[in-house]
Amino acid sequence: MAVGNLVIKGTAKTFKYRAGIESIAEGNSVQLPFIAEYKGEKKTALEYTWYTKDDKGDIHKRGIFVSGHGTYGVPTLFEYDVYVTLQDIFLKKKTKNGICELKTNNIDDNYLKIEFSINELAREMGYKLPINNSVRNNLKKAIKTLLATTVFSIYEGGVYDVVNKKYITNKEIGFHYLESYESENTTTEDGRVIDVTRIKLSRFTYHQILNDYKLFYNKNGYIKIKNRIAKKIYHMALQWKGKNDFAWARLETIIEKIPMIEDKKKYQNRKIRDALKILNKSQIVKISYGKDDPNLVYFNFSNKDDEKNIMNKYNTHKEVEEELYKIGFSLVETQEYFDIEDIRYLQALLRYLDVMKPINKKRYFKSCYEKRIDVSQYYNEDYCFG
Repeated sequence: MAVGNLVIKGTAKTFKYRAGIESIAEGNSVQLPFIAEYKGEKKTALEYTWYTKDDKGDIHKRGIFVSGHGTYGVPTLFEYDVYVTLQDIFLKKKTKNGICELKTNNIDDNYLKIEFSINELAREMGYKLPINNSVRNNLKKAIKTLLATTVFSIYEGGVYDVVNKKYITNKEIGFHYLESYESENTTTEDGRVIDVTRIKLSRFTYHQILNDYKLFYNKNGYIKIKNRIAKKIYHMALQWKGKNDFAWARLETIIEKIPMIEDKKKYQNRKIRDALKILNKSQIVKISYGKDDPNLVYFNFSNKDDEKNIMNKYNTHKEVEEELYKIGFSLVETQEYFDIEDIRYLQALLRYLDVMKPINKKRYFKSCYEKRIDVSQYYNEDYCFG
């Protein structure tokens, strides 16, 4: 997972990343405690509390009060998934040739607006197109919930001010995730009717994206995870690890960060452990537990063993040929790629695809091959092609 290089450029901040392969989650969004999905009567207002320890070892009681949508309730992890995806779409629309540029001043309302279709949102979240009306309506409800939600700091502060680097303790200040939403159907020149959705990010959300640290993560790996608790844990573990290859947390800390309607610890514990199993199975992070303390969870992001195994792949004609067939190429198409002067690149590109795990491997392979992307780090000079 490459981390984008942030550069201050006059009145803008710019960073480089691989839009479409990597996604970005703003750090404070990851920490906001969206409630786990639940059945039954919707909770339209909830209070979340947790505790943090400062550098001196003093304990501080943190909290936020969330006022949600009158009908759809407070945001759940489904709305969290939509929220981080909307941020990612916003950033992609500010990205050209891999460079994302964000204004630091003279930010008007139009700059905070983005336009997209519900199909686009669904695709970015990993849904297969075409989506049905149920999915479409749920996505629209999620946007309306984010629009209606107001968040307040309580106790010693729960919302973090990333500009002034401190918790907000004023209980009379409320924040929104989104400021506006509109949806309409339009007819294209060829007669197709498509929906157009427009949202405006709140300045609170934009300043979080602009000033807070960002988590760059494997998009394909993330959207393949269907359990939303597992997704949230993955984001939190990425944040905890910082620049390291590993992170750790106690089980009770993870439970604290993902509020649930169920108040019995054994049910909370079971849901978190089930999510950790799913996350470990996804192979984007390895999960293990303390030998003497089963409530101590370790997250290992190192892929050194995987990279070593990958470098030992596609070193023979048969391996390359079989992989191209597996991807979906015909015999004729496969033979077109076997250029003796290009074989090293072909091997390296196949190894690269194993690392990136794209959803449509054939289409992604063709795009990379045509663009001749740099995959030199996956050349294996220790083997001769045979």
